[in-house]
Amino acid sequence: MKLLSILATLVFSSYTFASKEMCLAKLTYDYALDSRSFKVDTDEIDILSHDNDSIAQAIEIIRATLYLHGCDGDNDINFGKGAHGRAKQVCNTMVSGRLASEVCYIESDLGYFFVTKDLQTTAHIIFNRWD
Repeated sequence: MKLLSILATLVFSSYTFASKEMCLAKLTYDYALDSRSFKVDTDEIDILSHDNDSIAQAIEIIRATLYLHGCDGDNDINFGKGAHGRAKQVCNTMVSGRLASEVCYIESDLGYFFVTKDLQTTAHIIFNRWD
């Protein structure tokens, strides 16, 4: 019974790793790029449920971007662990008093993201994979 449990854990772990690798390959055109930019319509994403939590909104935008590009935005990425240990997330307003100048930096196990939103309904995402 214990052997069966260990086998199941190994199979699931290798599937998870393979899924993350497939996602990373999709995001980088089979590793042809180290960085890539995306644009998504925030009307298609439920970011308003996060009220004024800019980090939660940025993570929701990243998850939606992953789904739009063939990844599982819930399982193929880990926002708690980065390449150097615990992942960092921060959002800052670049120009005081100008909410439109807010930029979020979000680390994950796949790489790190910069997320900005325009004054309409578009979010811009820049993905950089870890070297």
